[in-house]
Order: sequence, then structure tokens, then C-alpha cells
Amino acid sequence: MGFEELQAIWDSQNDKDLYTINKEALYAQIKQKSKSVSHKLNFVERMMFIGNLIVGIVLFVDALRGDGQAYHYIAPALYIFFSIFTVVLRQMRQKEELHFELSIIGELDKAIWQIEYLIKQSRSMMIWYLFPLMGVIAVTMLLDSKPLWALGTIPIAVPVSYFGGRWEINKWYLPKKRELLSLREKLSGDN
Repeated sequence: MGFEELQAIWDSQNDKDLYTINKEALYAQIKQKSKSVSHKLNFVERMMFIGNLIVGIVLFVDALRGDGQAYHYIAPALYIFFSIFTVVLRQMRQKEELHFELSIIGELDKAIWQIEYLIKQSRSMMIWYLFPLMGVIAVTMLLDSKPLWALGTIPIAVPVSYFGGRWEINKWYLPKKRELLSLREKLSGDN
């Protein structure tokens, strides 16, 4: 084989991609990762809605059957409020998700945004959810003259909830976020 023939083969190889990415398979993999994050987010929102609604209704019925003190209705109202608030937050999140492109990068960006949303919600839950409920429950227990040991469950429940939430973030959400960001970085580097 002569030099000219080798040069012709070399030139033809330079015009071709020697390593190509199967974009359909990559897109399917990213959609699967996005779907996994989306399912987790939907599960958390549904459980917050259903759990708060059920607890609110049960506490409301219990307050109706009791002596009817006005402060007995605060906790059920708070639980029902949180249930409705969860639906409002869900609708706002879904509107925000409409802004992502229908592409490989858009789908990946959406999954990253969703996992960051989950992390933010989990971290802020202590302030906007747990502290108000614990406060209302503590006041209700004091006004009902419950024994002090029953009130002692609140200082135990708060750190358990706090560290449980942190564990969930570190064990599930942050590794998923790092995986998605790594994939995003690799894709950005290829372009």
C-alpha cells in the first residue's frame, strides 16, 4: 500500500466520528433518571398531602367529640392548612417544570432542578412544618394538663426528625444529585 493510499484512508477517517454516542440510548437513560426523581418527588408530595389531611380530619373529629375548647381546633386546622399548602407548592413546582426544554440537556436540567427542589424542601421542612406543629402540640398538651413526660416527647421528636431528614438527604438525594451533575458535566464537555 502506497503513501497516497494511506493518506486517503487517514483523510477519510478524519472526516468521520470514530466514537459516537448512541443519543437515543443516552436520552432514554436520562429520561429514566428524570422519571425516578420525578416519582420520588410526587411520592413525597402525595404523602405530605394525604398524611396531613388524614391527621387533620382525625384531630378535628376528636376535637368535635371532646369538650370543644377552641385551642383543640388549632392543630387540626394547621394540619389541613399544610395539606392544602402542599397542593399549592406542587402546582407552583409543576408550572416551573414547564420551562425546561424537551431535549437531552433539558431533561437532565429538569432532573437536577427536581432533586435540588427535594433537598430544599427537606431542609426547610424543619422550620416551616415541624416547629409550628410541635409548638401547637406542646401548647395544647399544656392547656390540657397532660403529664410532663408526654411533653418530653417533643424534645426527642425534633432532633430525631432533624437528623432523620439530614440522613435522607445525604443517603439518597445528594448522591443522585452528584450523579446527575456529573452526567451534565460530561455532556457539556462533549459539546
